[in-house]
Amino acid sequence: MNKLGIRAHDVDKYHAKDLASKIDDLGFDGVQLVIKKALLDDAPFDHLVVIKNAFVKPYIMMLGAYFNPVHPIEKEVMDGMTYFKKHLEIASCLGTSYVGSETGSYQGSPWTLHPKNHTDEAMERVVKVFRELADEAKKHHVFVAIEGAYQHVAYSPKRLKEIIDHISSPNVKVIVDLFNYLHIGNVDERMSILDEAIDLFGDHIVIFHLKDFIIQDNELVQVGLGKGLMDYPKIIQLIKEKAPDAYLIFEGVTGEDIVSSYQLIQSLLKKEV
Repeated sequence: MNKLGIRAHDVDKYHAKDLASKIDDLGFDGVQLVIKKALLDDAPFDHLVVIKNAFVKPYIMMLGAYFNPVHPIEKEVMDGMTYFKKHLEIASCLGTSYVGSETGSYQGSPWTLHPKNHTDEAMERVVKVFRELADEAKKHHVFVAIEGAYQHVAYSPKRLKEIIDHISSPNVKVIVDLFNYLHIGNVDERMSILDEAIDLFGDHIVIFHLKDFIIQDNELVQVGLGKGLMDYPKIIQLIKEKAPDAYLIFEGVTGEDIVSSYQLIQSLLKKEV
């Protein structure tokens, strides 16, 4: 059965033990942990025992080490790769097999749409970076988890499949964030996009990010799960059938929306067909 998690810093920033306790009280099985955003603990890479002991229940489903692999400043790319490799090194110690990132934007910061993002040149740069990270992951017996998004280089499930095929490593897995692939021009095709992602990646999908949205002033605006246009009864049923071992992680769900979103998804996971 799919397990439920939440991006830890969407709860807030605390010391490891306190954060884990708060997330456990909410009912989640695990967390997506971005250490620098979620923890108040100083020099966290030197205090792994504190983090490891805190996150037993909930456990760490994935470490987030997101960086921009096509940043126009090369030093930013190199620093990002070093940061990511450090997470690959510590992942097993912290009880997880996955370290995740997106495929970035030539815009630098913020990672918004740039004319070069959807080019073959961009894809080749991403392949080169993630091939090196996949080789590093193999050394540590863990996996790189790659997430696509319309504004980034992996702008569609098909493009992400091309990237992964070119990397050609068993140490690469997939994060599916349906909301990330959407824009005002394709929003009505969202279930077809999800179907395509599941068909393309199958059991290589290790995480689904759960988000919901409304359309406001011709923009997609995130809201609590079940409060927007996503058909979660249909989505959860599809995931249960096609990817029953994947983690379901809330991302960008905050405040009072956490409890109502959890109750909704938990009820749908328990529902019999």
